[in-house]
Amino acid sequence: MNKRRSTQGRRCLRCRINKILCFCEDIIEHETKTRVSIIMHHREKHLTSNTAKLATLTLKNATIFLRGLEQSPFKISDLNIEKDVHPLYLFPDEDAEVLDRRFIENNPGPYHLIIPDGTWNQAKKVRRREPGLSSLTCVKLPDTTKGEYRLRRGVREDGVCTFEAIAYALKILDDEIIANDLLRIFRIMNNRVAKSRSAYDN
Repeated sequence: MNKRRSTQGRRCLRCRINKILCFCEDIIEHETKTRVSIIMHHREKHLTSNTAKLATLTLKNATIFLRGLEQSPFKISDLNIEKDVHPLYLFPDEDAEVLDRRFIENNPGPYHLIIPDGTWNQAKKVRRREPGLSSLTCVKLPDTTKGEYRLRRGVREDGVCTFEAIAYALKILDDEIIANDLLRIFRIMNNRVAKSRSAYDN
């Protein structure tokens, strides 16, 4: 049996890592003006390397929507996009606009941030496969944004994980103080999961 799977009974049900390294007491739940919707491939749901779950623990306005389930296929209507809100699809596609202060000035909120979750290849296919998403304004983080996530193999040098992307986007769209606290929690999680894996591998 896989060592990590054999330890599931010792994991915290909330943060999902070994109870000895649980970081739940460090988590602060924030409320933002910006809604966050994460479109997650269903195979990512139980992976400890997936960071989308952390968004729902730290943001009251964050929701995960599963895709790839035959019995319950994802539909853009599931997102309940409000008429008076500007929906933004966060992914560095070819037609994506840079999410910066100039963009905010030209495209005032409030906003609904929609982000695909999964491996790079999985995320890249979401916008093309899900009807309606291609009509949304596509945005990307500035090229200067650097990721710190190293818990998954094959991470792009110029990429960021889902949670980092959300935090950096909210720093521009919403509240810089909240965004900085999200990154604080992310770094704790990154460190604790790495320690947990090191313990299992020894």
